[in-house]
Amino acid sequence: MSTAGKVIKCKAAVAWEPNKPVVIEEIEVAPPQANEVRIKIVATGVCHTDLYHLFEGMHKDGFPAVLGHEGAGIVESVGPGVTEFQPGDTVIPLFISQCRECRFCKNPKTNQCENGWAADSHDVMALAESRFTCKGKKVLQFMGTSTFSEYTVMNQMAVAKIDPAAPLDKVCLLGCGVSTGYGAAVNTAKVEPGSTCAVFGLGAVGLAAVMGCKAAGAKRIIAVDINPDKFEKARVFGATEFVNPKDHNKPINEVLAEMTNGGVDYSLECVGNVAVMRSALESCIKGWGVCVLVGWTDLHDFAARPIQLIAGRTWKGSLFGGFKSKDGVPEMVKAYLNKKVKLDEFITHKMTLGQVIKCKAAVAWEPNKPVVIEEIEVAPPQANEVRIKIVATGVCHTDLYHLFEGMHKDGFPAVLGHEGAGIVESVGPGVTEFQPGDTVIPLVISQCRECRFCKNPKANQCDKGWAADSHDVMALAESRFTCKGKKVLQFMGTSTFSEYTVMNQMAVAKIDPAAPLDKVCLLGCGVSTGYGAAVNTAKVEPGSTCAVFGLGAVGLAAVMGCKAAGAKRIIAVDINPDKFEKARVFGATEFVNPKDHNKPINEVLAEMTNGGVDYSLECVGNVAVMRSALESCIKGWGVCVLVGWTDLHDFAARPIQLIAGRTWKGSLFGGFKSKDGVPEMVKAYLNKKVKLDEFITHKMTLGQVNDAIELMKHGKCIRTVLSVSPQ
Repeated sequence: MSTAGKVIKCKAAVAWEPNKPVVIEEIEVAPPQANEVRIKIVATGVCHTDLYHLFEGMHKDGFPAVLGHEGAGIVESVGPGVTEFQPGDTVIPLFISQCRECRFCKNPKTNQCENGWAADSHDVMALAESRFTCKGKKVLQFMGTSTFSEYTVMNQMAVAKIDPAAPLDKVCLLGCGVSTGYGAAVNTAKVEPGSTCAVFGLGAVGLAAVMGCKAAGAKRIIAVDINPDKFEKARVFGATEFVNPKDHNKPINEVLAEMTNGGVDYSLECVGNVAVMRSALESCIKGWGVCVLVGWTDLHDFAARPIQLIAGRTWKGSLFGGFKSKDGVPEMVKAYLNKKVKLDEFITHKMTLGQVIKCKAAVAWEPNKPVVIEEIEVAPPQANEVRIKIVATGVCHTDLYHLFEGMHKDGFPAVLGHEGAGIVESVGPGVTEFQPGDTVIPLVISQCRECRFCKNPKANQCDKGWAADSHDVMALAESRFTCKGKKVLQFMGTSTFSEYTVMNQMAVAKIDPAAPLDKVCLLGCGVSTGYGAAVNTAKVEPGSTCAVFGLGAVGLAAVMGCKAAGAKRIIAVDINPDKFEKARVFGATEFVNPKDHNKPINEVLAEMTNGGVDYSLECVGNVAVMRSALESCIKGWGVCVLVGWTDLHDFAARPIQLIAGRTWKGSLFGGFKSKDGVPEMVKAYLNKKVKLDEFITHKMTLGQVNDAIELMKHGKCIRTVLSVSPQ
């Protein structure tokens, strides 16, 4: 459906005020007016000028604004009077206009323009001309461009049409930094073949200046920077020598004078520091030396002794490399395509602007059917949310329960999985605990640290998590998943059967980055649940006798917890004798198969333990077993903990069982305060105090998820770990 002539709602990074992080917001982008084009931004660089405006510049009234000015994209629609462009054209927005009609545009001595945004403002498009609004407020367009938005609107005189074959994630750099540095050498300094140049500052602009000096035929190109790590990169662009001012006990101009028999022919200051500007001038040879100021600052005046110029040096500045913008940028694109200009080598990182991610996920469209690997859309994180790249996930019986047994048949379509680990890809507004690259485990139990439950040491639940309103899925309105135009629910607020998921920061635990994610993912549910049920909920005491019913992953973790707590006897109960050897690995001392006896299991255990066990843990999720576990406890002080899950039937027992002194209680996520407990469990694993490797019987890929489900369904595995994304 065409968006021409309509307001577009899209994502943008809004700088609401200086010295604060930008916020990914939904903004409204108005249709283009007369002589304007609306552009879908495909890629943008992040330039130091954006940071300068946000953190250093004098113009603190230039907010709120959408920053960014080094972009490339596709024309979406055009306004009345536009003759140069049509929808579909590949373009680069320009912060320097070229109307071709004013006295500046007609003068070959300059590349400035009287009709652009810069004629009246040093920072932003005039307020009345901005096409952006957010939350009912006008949002300014930085340098008339604003490429930190999915869409922007520009006057046609500030847009350059380029070769559609050009890769936009590379040529976007020609919208500012690379053209600025390269042109400063070629157009402004007019570097001559065989000359000697010095470039001060080896950021992107400085490296581009080095490249320009080389292209112009300079014989010696001296790269000057206080960071020696940049020298190898400068060599790639053509630098022949390197000087770190910190390595010398004399001014840099004296060092360069000694190296060059009196000074360099050309110096280019690409730092934006007035002291360096003076040094760059003084580094030039008298008589003909040319110093070009490329770096930007408006905080201080620059100064020098008049004799520096009287002695024959020239001091000049360069704006956008001296390029007539609409003419020069397409030529620079051609130069890149013809391998005469480097761009790829400038790019050290690639990131997203909080856009929708398309990825693979296992979607459960309806109950009692196999899940389907689909391409889903994962929306950007909203306020207080993080988007996580899932690296590995376990397959837990709770996933199967929801798919095949649970009562909540309206909880579909959904992406299952809740036992994962991954890497933070991006964060939403207000996130203070996480940053991209953090290693994390998503949590089925939130910990806001503020509600009455979080503040009470008796509970590990939270008033603010998904579970406060739903027993099965994140509320529909909050799901960040869509597939084939339909909203897809997030199971238990997590959904780790997806390459990416979105979580509230209060339901994410940051963990040691050294932890192997294909192992510690199990701490997101099963292992923590069973282990904590023994240690935190039952509070098993040293020398006690325990019985663990059910030897799946949760039950085996409960056995491990009983051993860690110092239990003397740990009786493992299961109808599958094949599991007994595995239970021994985790600490079980005795084994009982109820099928081997013609009397109730509670009577068997009573005979074995002189009246009953001190602690029993039910890890099956069967109400009959729950009753047996209670009745297996000794009267007076026996404690039975329900760990297994079911909502199909009521559990019941005779009142005398409790009146006689037994305690019946439940355990959710092992009683752990989630954000506190999971990192500690990770540490325990790394310190070899907790086993994880021994739970894993199968390793598969996300595409094999149905096979993993079948293994668990038929009791042929303890835990299958799915590889979801490469780490």
